[in-house]
Amino acid sequence: MTKQHLTYDQLRDQLAVTPPLLMLDRICLDSDAGHAVASKYVTRNEAVFNGHFPDFPVLPGVLQVAAMAQASRVLFSVMFPGEGHPYVTHLHRVKFRSPVQPGMILAIDCRFHKQNDDGSVEFEVKNSIVGGKLASSGFISLTWKEAGWFAPSDGAEQCPLLADVDDKFLDADAIMAVIPHRYPFMLVDRAYSLDNPAKVLGYKNVSGNDPLVQATRPAMYPGYLQLESGAQLGCAAILAQPENRDKLGLYMSIDDAVFHRPALPGEQIVIHASCEMKGRFGFANGVFYVGKQIIAESSTKFAIVPKEEMTPQ
Repeated sequence: MTKQHLTYDQLRDQLAVTPPLLMLDRICLDSDAGHAVASKYVTRNEAVFNGHFPDFPVLPGVLQVAAMAQASRVLFSVMFPGEGHPYVTHLHRVKFRSPVQPGMILAIDCRFHKQNDDGSVEFEVKNSIVGGKLASSGFISLTWKEAGWFAPSDGAEQCPLLADVDDKFLDADAIMAVIPHRYPFMLVDRAYSLDNPAKVLGYKNVSGNDPLVQATRPAMYPGYLQLESGAQLGCAAILAQPENRDKLGLYMSIDDAVFHRPALPGEQIVIHASCEMKGRFGFANGVFYVGKQIIAESSTKFAIVPKEEMTPQ
């Protein structure tokens, strides 16, 4: 097969992803070589910058992951055609190295890596900015899922973690008093205590009215956004500690993340996060539930830095 070029409109149709989550502007793929090169032109006009560190606009790490996943999906669909919907099942060794800011061009280099024992396919993706400087990198696995796999739960089962919580909670406004995230990238609805970072509980409601949910077909709350919800919840607990006031939390890596099933409109994602600090760096584990079912699990690293360290590159 000769090289194939896809425009933004073609990517939107093929990926069934629309703004604000479509993170590729164009792509060139060579399926015979198992290689694709894509680009994302980053502009301050994008709504995400109003909600993600508004005073220090940087492209969220999880949206860099979205760019990785979308490039991988295009290449996967051509190299391994199948029935249904290509779905990301696993993230591994994703590292964030340099901030991506408005005015930059993100170059996405995606290569076939291997076919896993479970039949899924793994790609290695590297994101670079001006001068070839590495912004992020990682490994992404995908597989085909049939339409029935996206059937919603009946909504009757309550997550067992919520059975013993009291009536006291922090709503989104109270959480925003601790972390800098704002609409449209404030992705936690409630937390049940920020006193103990080793055990944090909260949730995110998935609504079809959410523009982030509307941006995918079938409508869902993508796995990379689930990780962001967990990161915001854990970060709120860390930044609520007196020694961390007036600081920011930054993603360093997603060491491992597994996605067992999608989160769909009409469902509630209950998040259990446990965080441990070692100096200015932290380690977090997240478990994500819909009802009694675990839908995702993650292990991540982050850094807590003074705000004055957030300077333009």
